[in-house]
Amino acid sequence: MAERPGWHGIPPSADRFIPPLQLDTPSTGITEPLRSPALWVDLDYPDGSICTRKGFAMAWTDTAVRAQWIEYSRAREAWVDAARCRRRDLKPSAAHAA
Repeated sequence: MAERPGWHGIPPSADRFIPPLQLDTPSTGITEPLRSPALWVDLDYPDGSICTRKGFAMAWTDTAVRAQWIEYSRAREAWVDAARCRRRDLKPSAAHAA
């Protein structure tokens, strides 16, 4: 039997997701853009580990960013310190430009 393209099987388990540490949701001064800028976000976890994820800035204040990333096939969000985020370039590579 020929293999079909695509992913098959049981979806990744959501019970393995451990939420990162996050700030309280700000109550004022929140900017929500029409288009969310791409970013790299360094997420801190309760066990002291740090993981860098690629995601998007869904909203921000002067000091915090609501970052969104994909983990275990689901969109995840957390408010993090703005210093933990940096812009990510979405320009296509030369291989994709042709």
